[in-house]
Amino acid sequence: MGIYSRDYLRDDRRSWSGSSGWGTPGCRWIIVANIVVFVLQVVTTRPTQSLIDGEIFVRRVSPVTQALALSPERVLHGEVWRLVTYSFCHAAEGREFVWHILFNMLFVGWWGTTLERMYGTREFVLFYLTAALASGLAFLGLSWLQGDPTPAIGASGAVMAIMALYAIFFPRDEIFLFFLLRVQIRFVVLAYLIFDLLPVLQSLSGAGNGDGVAHAAHLGGLAFGFAYHRFGWRIERLGASFSPLLNRRAWIRPRHVKVYRPPEEAPQSFDLKVDAILDKIHAQGEASLTDQERDVLRKASERYKSNQRHS
Repeated sequence: MGIYSRDYLRDDRRSWSGSSGWGTPGCRWIIVANIVVFVLQVVTTRPTQSLIDGEIFVRRVSPVTQALALSPERVLHGEVWRLVTYSFCHAAEGREFVWHILFNMLFVGWWGTTLERMYGTREFVLFYLTAALASGLAFLGLSWLQGDPTPAIGASGAVMAIMALYAIFFPRDEIFLFFLLRVQIRFVVLAYLIFDLLPVLQSLSGAGNGDGVAHAAHLGGLAFGFAYHRFGWRIERLGASFSPLLNRRAWIRPRHVKVYRPPEEAPQSFDLKVDAILDKIHAQGEASLTDQERDVLRKASERYKSNQRHS
């Protein structure tokens, strides 16, 4: 049996629920984290009074939202965690109550599950968090350029990155727009691009944008998703390449190095090593493999082919 006949290496993008349960681990973690923060936002929201120009205004504020939202002014004062934490907050009241988080998490489940199976859980979660960071930086760039102190919340920027990456692989997959109209996802992404680009251009021209939507964050997410595929980025691999620079021992060169050549492995030991590598692909994706592990898979494939010829 060839190594690519394993169940978890098959294309199964049509199903949200896998054999191990509902969804995939990374998507479940993202959705649960967003729901927990949303519940905390709701239960901690309290009315507060503000005195502005001699008039008293009452508004509802959550300390959770205040601590995590992407505030341009707060980031300038060193609160850099907001560049990611804002993506776990959503509108906890008003007309967008529930709908804001609902659709974002549905999109994570629909398309993120497929991408997680393709890239592995660790790489997908890093992709999601980095997409949130890129979206936040895009939002801050426009905010600082215009001098607008309005904070941003929501996972839409990271979700846009998921949508862009999914559309590159499966451009003709269809979704029900407004639960009525079947539209290919590539056209949905194009529509979002136009919908978000026009207000940003309008803001840059000085006309302003008062719809309350962080269009620059959406564009940042779409751009990151496209660039991630276009340049073949792997966040986990990039982090591993920088890890030796943070390790003091890596700077110390050993004085005496001997090359050790291990004896030929027994077939049973070799099969166990192959199974361990396949399990790693299932859990973390093919991008997590080292050159040595890839060489083991190559030898395994040659061995399996040789066994099939003689059988």
